[in-house]
Amino acid sequence: MPTFLHSPLPLALVLAIGGCDILDPIITTGVTSETGPWVTSTGTSDSATTLSDTSTVTTDDPGGTTDGATTLSDTSTVTTDSPDPSGAVFIVPPDDPPAQCDVWTQNCPAGEKCAAEGPPPVSSGSIACTPIVPDPAQLGEPCQVLVEGHLGPDTCDVGLYCLDVDPVTQQGTCHAICTGSPDNPVCGAGQVCLTSNEVPLCLEACDPLLETCPDDDVCIPLYPGFACWRDTDPPKGPLESCDLVNQCDDGLFCSTTQGAVECDPDGAGCCLAYCDLSAPGTCPGVGQECLPYFAPGDLPPGLEHVGACVLP
Repeated sequence: MPTFLHSPLPLALVLAIGGCDILDPIITTGVTSETGPWVTSTGTSDSATTLSDTSTVTTDDPGGTTDGATTLSDTSTVTTDSPDPSGAVFIVPPDDPPAQCDVWTQNCPAGEKCAAEGPPPVSSGSIACTPIVPDPAQLGEPCQVLVEGHLGPDTCDVGLYCLDVDPVTQQGTCHAICTGSPDNPVCGAGQVCLTSNEVPLCLEACDPLLETCPDDDVCIPLYPGFACWRDTDPPKGPLESCDLVNQCDDGLFCSTTQGAVECDPDGAGCCLAYCDLSAPGTCPGVGQECLPYFAPGDLPPGLEHVGACVLP
């Protein structure tokens, strides 16, 4: 992680997936100093003013239960005796607890995969070997989660995870699980690994100054760069209060309230604007300047131009 010129402000909004005790959203808010952008100032020092890596916020991702019947192996059975009004299908857990496993190495026996074995809250104890369904969905194909909520056994093949479950169609899309290790995560070209989740996910990388994410997605901070994630509806505008990293509109990020005089000091966070260091233009807040988003020496390739509108 980068080293910054000053200590961060006391408030930090953290990106953390799967740690909540409700089914929706799957990403919850916390207070920490682990990752994310924040501006610090050197005053009269000759050193550059940069964004620190100590303030992020959590995301909210709409989702739902699943639809349609699926047959699993003898270790787990599907029941439709009392069908859910939505038509969802749920798994009856086996009598014996599933074997624990390493989601990074996928070390389960043949016919099984390492994933979350039940609904949220997800912890290290929730990661276990689960049966792979017959004719599993492949990367980018439609999928279903086989328990209520976002996280749990799904219809994707080994090394894949069902994400972006639509609350209307009750279908998601198979995304890749990161390989490698927590210290050296590996994803495909143009992707970044979300390692703060118990199931590390490969997400599409993005540039916050360009609208490259799919519809209904927003470009969120995800160290060491940015990634596409489902946005909230409706999104928040410039200098409005926020408490989720995906709550601000395109071109904005949720940071601490001390980034602009217009921010509500009692709010959890505030939607601040990204800016282009090569063409700073005008920032929306009074007295704001376009300052480097990343610390010197910590510039991800291709993102050297990214700045943030903050108070100097």
